[in-house]
Amino acid sequence: MEHDSKILPDPPEFVRLKEAEAELGITRVTLRRYLKQLVISPRAFHIRDRSLYISREELERVRQLKQNPALLEHLRLRPP
Repeated sequence: MEHDSKILPDPPEFVRLKEAEAELGITRVTLRRYLKQLVISPRAFHIRDRSLYISREELERVRQLKQNPALLEHLRLRPP
């Protein structure tokens, strides 16, 4: 079995934004709005791959916000 060096594995504790959208059943625009409200900045890992990622923990915070928008202040991380 040959390894294709062009396909890089995703970091295991992160999900692509596209995967997060599908898992949450929301659009890209809605996900971006939630990320902005929660002060979450997606990150890139691969030079050739332009995909953006969020951590599984951040995905869970977005899920909680989607289920209960009143939790926004509780879910938003405050700077130290």
